[in-house]
Amino acid sequence: GTILLLLFTCISAAESAAQVKMSEKAENSGIRFTTDFESGSLDSVELKKAAMVSSQMQKPEILFEFDIYSRLDPANPADPKLAPSGRWFYFKMERVKDKQITLNFHNTDPKRPYYSYDGENFTRFSPEEAPEYGKITKRFEHDTVYIAYFPPYTVSYLNSRIDQWSRRGCVKVESIGKSEHGRQMPLLTVTEPNPDLPDNKKHVVYIHGRIHTSETPASWHLDKLIDLITGDSGYAEDLRKNIVFYILPFTNPDGVAEGMSRSNGEGINLEVNWANADSVTAQETKNIRAFLESITKKGKGIDIALNMHSQSSDFVTYWIHTAESTSDEYYKNLMLFANLTINGNPHFYKDDLSFSSVAPRYVEGWLWERCNGKALATTFETPYTFYNRNKEGEWVTIENLQQMAENNLYAIGDYLQIKSPERLVTGSPCKKGGFAKARDYGHFYFGKNYLVARKEGAKAVFRIKDLPAGKYGVYSWKVGKNERISGDGENEWQRIDSIVQNRDGAFKYVYHSTSAGEKLDNLLFIKE
Repeated sequence: GTILLLLFTCISAAESAAQVKMSEKAENSGIRFTTDFESGSLDSVELKKAAMVSSQMQKPEILFEFDIYSRLDPANPADPKLAPSGRWFYFKMERVKDKQITLNFHNTDPKRPYYSYDGENFTRFSPEEAPEYGKITKRFEHDTVYIAYFPPYTVSYLNSRIDQWSRRGCVKVESIGKSEHGRQMPLLTVTEPNPDLPDNKKHVVYIHGRIHTSETPASWHLDKLIDLITGDSGYAEDLRKNIVFYILPFTNPDGVAEGMSRSNGEGINLEVNWANADSVTAQETKNIRAFLESITKKGKGIDIALNMHSQSSDFVTYWIHTAESTSDEYYKNLMLFANLTINGNPHFYKDDLSFSSVAPRYVEGWLWERCNGKALATTFETPYTFYNRNKEGEWVTIENLQQMAENNLYAIGDYLQIKSPERLVTGSPCKKGGFAKARDYGHFYFGKNYLVARKEGAKAVFRIKDLPAGKYGVYSWKVGKNERISGDGENEWQRIDSIVQNRDGAFKYVYHSTSAGEKLDNLLFIKE
């Protein structure tokens, strides 16, 4: 499909950016600080120290040290007790070539932020340049440098990506309404015609991102997830034939364009704006709510809703809503979905999950009430810093955020038990001898029940109607105990076999239990 780019134009950055406040000493330093560009943000700068260092062996060197104060979001009219955030900063320094600059950050919490000489290609400061949190020291090689908490993902960049995605036949682009400051909120509807399954009978997956505008890692991650969903792979096509994806990349376009941290342009934190009085409910929240109401009134409703965020904690996580605040079945399904995402993910461990009560002020709470617990809704968080709480390990990059998107996509397909020749989840066996059905909430498993072998050698037969020729790895879902941190070898896919299908057609797989009491659930066939 095509879009009218005019629809998604935004107020220019120069109109929305506030001027950086400079102390007299900072003004006289000769170094210029500006934010007159999209997503630019900084409050004030003070010169703490300036010195000329010279020695007989080297030419004189100029050293500057500045105190940098990030800009706080406006006061929140919906919740005045909620302290404004100032995490995000993105500014330009000029006249810095060959000068050693030290920046001490205030109102924010950067751990090795980023710099760029062209405003497009960003590099994380090295451990030597940022040995402690909130402080960097570097001699810059060019006269102009951009400094950002994390590489920006702007409205203009999103518009360029939407233009690319819209050229793919499976994508339709429309707006769900305008923001408080008049910016459009573009929505992508992604699906594929299926003669055997009309759209109103397909699964529905809703994804939105960038509620908190400083959380640019979440946008880079979601960008790749959209690329995969709309891509040319056979697996993506099979997902689209069975799923309608609704994706709202930016819930908060004003906050992104105007350089806010956690609020929209009026100071409202959209994440916790779902149970406020209408007078202090943001237009963005009203637009999203109206759209969600429109899709829950028709078709199957929402199967999965993902709220994509980034967090200052140094690990990936899902926010799992407790059984006490939802239901045993809902909690079981959330934990199944989370463990499916963890499976095979080098950046997401079983002890990384976070837990909270579902609450109506969040979109998950609103969906819990609106959909009677049938919409599996959760927040996914990527870090800004490093993974797995390991400072000495791998740090977050745009590239490894994008790698992780594949795990999210597989989790969606596996949870919904999509049958694709590339990655096929079988469902329950068609025949079983020596197995008994079990249903409880003391374990995590697919569907309504799993199987328990009454004896060693119990037999279960799985039939696949149409399996293309090829070699496949066979995996079994190892049903594990209902624990917040699953044990090794539990609640994960484990390889049990490999098979060769010599020609396209029906396939039968016979499974024999290795012991009495063994638990059996779905199988997964991955083409190799």
